[in-house]
Amino acid sequence: MFTLISSIAFTNIIYLLLGKLIVSKKNNDIRSISEGAIVGFIYLSLLALLVNFFSPLNPLVNSIILFSIIIIFLIKKKNLNSKEITFMITITFFGFFLILFDTVYRPDAGLYHLPFTRILNEEKIIFGLFNLHGRFGHISILQYSSALNNNIFFGDIGILIPLLSIYCFLTFYFLGDILNFIFNKKDIDFNYTSIYFSSLVLLYISYKINRYSEFGNDAIGHLLFFYLISKLINTNNFNYKNFSEVYLICIFTILNKVTLIFSALLPAYIFFSNKISFKKTIFSIPTLFLILWIIRNIITSGCIIYPQINTCFTDLTWSDKNKIIRESRLAEAWSKDWPNRINKGISMENYNKKFNWLSTWSKNHFNKFKNILIPYLVILLLIILYLRINLKKKKLYNLSGLKLLFLISVIGSIIFFLKFPIYRYGYSYLITSIILISIFIMRSYDPNKIKNLCFFAIIIFFISYVYKQTSRINEYSETRSYIPKVYNEKKRYDQISLGGDYYYNISLNTLCMYDLNLCTIYKKNKFSLKKKYNYKFFIND
Repeated sequence: MFTLISSIAFTNIIYLLLGKLIVSKKNNDIRSISEGAIVGFIYLSLLALLVNFFSPLNPLVNSIILFSIIIIFLIKKKNLNSKEITFMITITFFGFFLILFDTVYRPDAGLYHLPFTRILNEEKIIFGLFNLHGRFGHISILQYSSALNNNIFFGDIGILIPLLSIYCFLTFYFLGDILNFIFNKKDIDFNYTSIYFSSLVLLYISYKINRYSEFGNDAIGHLLFFYLISKLINTNNFNYKNFSEVYLICIFTILNKVTLIFSALLPAYIFFSNKISFKKTIFSIPTLFLILWIIRNIITSGCIIYPQINTCFTDLTWSDKNKIIRESRLAEAWSKDWPNRINKGISMENYNKKFNWLSTWSKNHFNKFKNILIPYLVILLLIILYLRINLKKKKLYNLSGLKLLFLISVIGSIIFFLKFPIYRYGYSYLITSIILISIFIMRSYDPNKIKNLCFFAIIIFFISYVYKQTSRINEYSETRSYIPKVYNEKKRYDQISLGGDYYYNISLNTLCMYDLNLCTIYKKNKFSLKKKYNYKFFIND
């Protein structure tokens, strides 16, 4: 267990050190320390993406990168103060108990998260990689973060930690926002809209985002969207620096979950309404991040946004128009509950049109929406009633800018429902819309009651955390490994030769996991691998 704890601690410290090198903040509260670590995580993910264009993210390369950060930190004569050290210890053990005796996200981790991470650890960027497995075309930046954390000291245990770390930092950002308010000893005029928003987000985290095995690529994207909304609520004046922060968070959110692309409307509005410098924006880190990701997408799939055919370059040698169209229809149909369709004779294309999917979806997927949202709505309604009844110290919420946030959340919710109505694909749009509606309904608040709401949110958060983790540990401590498994217990593979030294592996266990490089669950016919300019090309012949 010491290896797991030390791996978590080392990873968290690296993110914080890099964050402190990039952003200099005087505040030492939980929220600001969390923000520094989040910035470090984002920049290290960008570095992993950049490096993989030229080299595999193997343990030696990764170790050089990570220790370079420590060396630069020492050269700059930076240090960690007592509050940051205490925070690192707290968040390390918080993450440790969160991951202990848990599993990776099923089945997606074994299907394409872990296999893609393995490819990153052993290969530099591959042209047409989506031809090996369609899901390699729409991967998350999180897989790059994970691959970079495989180092010479902790090995493949490291690939599990970045997902855990960024979850903890984002969660403690909202927790810190609340704690700053509760334990404030100075006469500060707090942003009560932010405090209220953070309380309701923390309640949702307590309720629905509290198990490592359920995070996948989705949870972090949604937490980042909540974080983006919070940043906007807390920002009054948008100079270039503030705009750049929002822009970076927005890009990173989309790179985690492309369905959250409507968050891009936020920096776009700020850019035009505040007349932000076009030149500075073009030559900025967020724009570089976006450009690198677009190039990566084109190289791996032939598309800017895979599998949206109108963003694809179908004349590229590694592109495949028919496959892209098929994958696009398949992805939409499955999100609309295609396997349970009533009319078995309907084509996938027609099923997706004219709400032909709605009757099937309403009998299955809609139940998950109800089961999750109704309890949360009931709690929110009780909170609203409590805050509104006998309102004594009446103060108005700051509603400036919230209408834009609400509009974008509603637009995202509508498109989410029409195109990809699986709950985990777009719930941050829905939850944000619901929270903002409650603010519009109340319009005013009593500071003392807001403080009671904060205490309630914190108590529920810790009760939920303790209950979830102790229940899992008690149930699985004798049957599971204390570290989530990244390998198949019984490896069954065929190696498919592509001529010469070229090959790929096909799993006979239906999941590739982290077992072998270049793994898929599909056998490819008329498929070749070529090498040009020292880069590999997967091409459908």
